Amino acid sequence: MLQESDISPQQLWEAFKHKRTSIDLYTQDATVLFVPTLVGARGNAEIRKFFLHPHFSDKSNPVKETVFNTLMSNDRLMEESIWSVHFHTGECNWLVPGIEARYLLNATVKFPVSTSVVFVNNKIQSIRYHWDQASILKQLKVITEKLQWPVIGEQQVDALYTINTVPLKHLHEQQKPNTPSPSHSISNQSLRGSIFGPVDPGDQVARSVRASESNAPPVRNIFTYQPPAERSSVMSYPNKLGSSFSLSHDEGVNSKQSVDQQRNNPQHPVGVAGKPTPRVTHNIIG
Repeated sequence: MLQESDISPQQLWEAFKHKRTSIDLYTQDATVLFVPTLVGARGNAEIRKFFLHPHFSDKSNPVKETVFNTLMSNDRLMEESIWSVHFHTGECNWLVPGIEARYLLNATVKFPVSTSVVFVNNKIQSIRYHWDQASILKQLKVITEKLQWPVIGEQQVDALYTINTVPLKHLHEQQKPNTPSPSHSISNQSLRGSIFGPVDPGDQVARSVRASESNAPPVRNIFTYQPPAERSSVMSYPNKLGSSFSLSHDEGVNSKQSVDQQRNNPQHPVGVAGKPTPRVTHNIIG
């Protein structure tokens, strides 16, 4: 068991790396937080349970650490390191929560990590881990090269190893021209013959193309209903249903007078060749 009066912050930090599940390393309200994923625990008992989770096991997701730089004071510690994580299973919720197993199985990612530690009364009060989550997603092919996002993958690790010789990108190389390409530029001037673009004032029609004819029908609005003009009714044949005829035989003068009367009276039709139409009298009742 560690004695609070005999341990220094450096020794306490070394003890944490060898056995981070020990409750004696932390204060009662200590906090451990992985900032990029917001995964963590609060309280020394919860921190112990947190690091006992199977996702921290070497059988599931072993982590190899290479420390590059450590700055320490009486109550503060800043450390730069490189983590290499290999995924034996398809889950690692503290590093890549929610990522499908097909991206993780047998994959390895390497990324720089910055660690910030606060000590209170020779115990750990808080630990915060920072890394570039986009770099991990790019190494796992979640972010593909086709997207062309400004994300650096494993090359971030190379930058720490060869900080004095790594090729640097200058700001003027990252700027894109604001002027459009000549092949894709569109003129703001009016386009002749374009039915949807702006119309040149010279193409405007000032008068009607075709003069109206003198005997042309009056102009009407085709989108407004207008009732048709009234037409005069056709006169029906008089006494169409009340006409009758009779069949009889007149001889002598009576026959001649009957013909003359029918010729002079248009209401009684005359037969062909001046002969009177025979009148037929028939009692349908009996």
